[in-house]
Amino acid sequence: MAQEKSKPFSYQLRERLAVVERRDWELWILALLTVAILAAGLFFILLPAVFMGQRTFQIRANLSPQLMLGLILLVLLLIAYLVHKQVQLRAMRLRSIVEAWNFEVTHVQMLIDPLTQVFNRSSLEEILSREIKRVQRKQSTLVFLYVDINDFKIVNTRFGHLSGDLVLAEVGGLLKQCVRGSDYVVRMGGDEFLAALVDTDEQGGEIVKSRLRDRAREWTQNSPLPGFALSLSVGIQQFDPSQTFDQVMAAADAKMYAEKKGPR
Repeated sequence: MAQEKSKPFSYQLRERLAVVERRDWELWILALLTVAILAAGLFFILLPAVFMGQRTFQIRANLSPQLMLGLILLVLLLIAYLVHKQVQLRAMRLRSIVEAWNFEVTHVQMLIDPLTQVFNRSSLEEILSREIKRVQRKQSTLVFLYVDINDFKIVNTRFGHLSGDLVLAEVGGLLKQCVRGSDYVVRMGGDEFLAALVDTDEQGGEIVKSRLRDRAREWTQNSPLPGFALSLSVGIQQFDPSQTFDQVMAAADAKMYAEKKGPR
């Protein structure tokens, strides 16, 4: 049991479905053999009349009522057994599918930040490692936008932490609006976010950055927090296959802080 739990869920699911399919085939083979035996018996009974020119044939059997009843019950029990096993297999198949669905839903929920509804930091290794391998394999491009909310501490100090949560959720929504469906938005922690733009160069990153700032200005115009202007510092860094992911993130982070300290 411990060995089964140590296997990946996808591997366990394939094993379960393989067992279901194997048992399904076994039942079909048993049913076909039963039909074949009955057909063979009927064939030998009809053989003289069909193939030997006899116009009539007689069937004479010396069977006691108890034996006849036993044979009928045996056939009925066999049919009931096959039907019961088919129902069990359908239930096993359905249970495996439901478990797979629940696993995927739970897995996705574990990767989502509940406040901002974007990916959380723990998803970085799973998501971005896959994208980095794709970039290296297809010689494509991948651009990172490291985003920080300026003067975020003022929000918590002046308006309270609930207002701070509101701003974080709004920035997560703005980021999702400014990128494509194939891109990724990750909350790195606190008031820092990361946007991974797939098949995009730094020029495309600048377009997203400009779009993000326009949305931030629009949000400020309708802000529920009087006196607070939403502004973002953004560092853009294209992924370099010759560097590690940590080095790329450090470069993006440095560009973001340089912009944060500069004139706004």
